[in-house]
Amino acid sequence: MVRAAGTGVVLFAGQVAGRPVITVGHSAGLRTTYEPVAPGVRAGDPVAVGAPLGRLQPGHVGCPDRACLHWGLRRGEEYLDPTALLGLGPVRLLPL
Repeated sequence: MVRAAGTGVVLFAGQVAGRPVITVGHSAGLRTTYEPVAPGVRAGDPVAVGAPLGRLQPGHVGCPDRACLHWGLRRGEEYLDPTALLGLGPVRLLPL
């Protein structure tokens, strides 16, 4: 089960280029996307943080595991790092 990263409203739940996609709108103009996820929600549905959105679909081209979630975050046209929503702090690269 794939769950919402934050409180918001489902903006889209359907097919894009043959893959199932869900988009959730959040405050401050943020949008999260989840694919390939078979929707268990519909556009217009309110969701709380952690609310179930749908089921992750198995294997697709380029996925090294049985199933891979493609999780995105945007503000307007700007792509952001979705891991920032996890509250783990900034990503830092350490020397070898």
